[in-house]
Amino acid sequence: MTKEYQDLQHLDNEENDHHQLRKDHSSLLLHVKQFVSDLRSLSCQMVALQGNGSLRTCCPINWVEHAGSCYWFSRTGKPWHEAEKYCQLENAYLVVVTSWEEQRFVQHHIGPVNTWMGLSDQNGPWKWVDGTDYETGFKNWRPEQPDDWYGHGLGGGEDCAHFTDDGRWNDDVCQRPYRWVCETELGKASQEPPLP
Repeated sequence: MTKEYQDLQHLDNEENDHHQLRKDHSSLLLHVKQFVSDLRSLSCQMVALQGNGSLRTCCPINWVEHAGSCYWFSRTGKPWHEAEKYCQLENAYLVVVTSWEEQRFVQHHIGPVNTWMGLSDQNGPWKWVDGTDYETGFKNWRPEQPDDWYGHGLGGGEDCAHFTDDGRWNDDVCQRPYRWVCETELGKASQEPPLP
């Protein structure tokens, strides 16, 4: 090995190390931010449980606060319509993703698991369940999606959107039993803890 080759290899290794450090740093910051949010939520719930008349609003137990909303992450699967009904019973709706920050937050909590969101085209064009404008809003579809594929053999096309294992969106058959995420404004969620 020549000295120049060794120097180049050393520089490549250093660059890879720096890239990994930046990734680790970014991930650590996200975890710290989430920890602070969880701590704030827990503190709020403690005040509410002590019943000292505080008017402070917080997310119910088992919900996670983020940017003025409360989120609940299922650990079981349901078809899209059942998941949406579940959220409605909690005074919430299937999650509506409006920014990269919210996308990263939800993705961080669901991990690499197919998970329903509040987006469908069952009645024509794609629509968010809360009325957020789809056409001008944030989108994160996988390449070539949505494709309304009919080749799955389950009848009909694909009318409901979900997060995939890498966080990007895909359309799929609404009857598939995927996990789901409920979202509501801070202070609007049911205070009863949801059942799994």
